[in-house]
Amino acid sequence: MANLLKERYDALVEKWVALPDERREKLLDEFVPDYVYNSEKIENEELTFATVSQIVRGDAVENYTGDVEVLVETRNLKVSWDLARTKLAEDPCLSEELIQEAQGLVTMGTYSERLLLAGERPGTFKLENYVGGPASIGIPAVEVPRAVGVLADDVNSYLEEGRRHLTIAAYVHARLFEIHPFADGNGRTARLLMNGVLLAMGMPPIVIRAQDHGAYHAGLDVFHLEGDISPFRRFLRNSTLLTWEGLLD
Repeated sequence: MANLLKERYDALVEKWVALPDERREKLLDEFVPDYVYNSEKIENEELTFATVSQIVRGDAVENYTGDVEVLVETRNLKVSWDLARTKLAEDPCLSEELIQEAQGLVTMGTYSERLLLAGERPGTFKLENYVGGPASIGIPAVEVPRAVGVLADDVNSYLEEGRRHLTIAAYVHARLFEIHPFADGNGRTARLLMNGVLLAMGMPPIVIRAQDHGAYHAGLDVFHLEGDISPFRRFLRNSTLLTWEGLLD
């Protein structure tokens, strides 16, 4: 079963790489609303795809009666997507500064009063020992700068090798989420940078569907508890197929 999944994934990647640039750009343009919707839907169940499409396509919404913060977070994902894609396309290199800048855009204007009063700010590492996810993942705040620096160095070494693309992307996401370097927005930032790294390597980006959040967190938990990236990588491989299979022919 695992071999069949890998064969399907490898065949899809071959199609993606062989696409004319114009066709690939059109597909990426169509990808953004789906990515933004699902990445935010994991955090906010009230969000609708119609609302996301209005924000991504027209930067405005009509007849919306929900929480305004959801709209801000949704627009932030659109803006941060543009940044990650541009920066990593120009220079496929991960850095502490890029990670902080990405999170700052993801969470711009959305930190709660409680976090702001505690001194926390978007785009800066956490001051307190916040954790997240079902397994309450997160390292102590004092260890965050070094851990993020090591992560960036490791990933850049892997990028120079030019191999194991999906493994690298899976590691970026899983390790960043495990570090949990920020007071808020860690999951959204991890999903953003994972896709930015994939695009920088010429690979198709991934929509992690909101309805699959159970399997998504299960893969992250296995990495955290056992150090095994394989289940999460397998989840991403399947998510890639769900995102693109049938659209590239």
